[in-house]
Amino acid sequence: MGIAAMITSIKFNDRRNKREVFSRVNGNRNTENLGIKLVPVSEETLQEIRNKLKKQRLAVFKKQLLVSGILIIVITTIIIYI
Repeated sequence: MGIAAMITSIKFNDRRNKREVFSRVNGNRNTENLGIKLVPVSEETLQEIRNKLKKQRLAVFKKQLLVSGILIIVITTIIIYI
């Protein structure tokens, strides 16, 4: 009964169709009424953004690796001490 109620709720939920933000999903391609300005971006700018994101992800990975290594060392020394 719970699954059937969820399916019925999703089926009759018209809230998504009432929002202007989701009008592209319904087939309306008019972006003026969305309030979102679409600006074309050059490939060079996109590549710069991608490179910046790669550097940020690498920095976060290194920090996580360092913290994980320190935690493993601390836990190992505690286990050996006990």
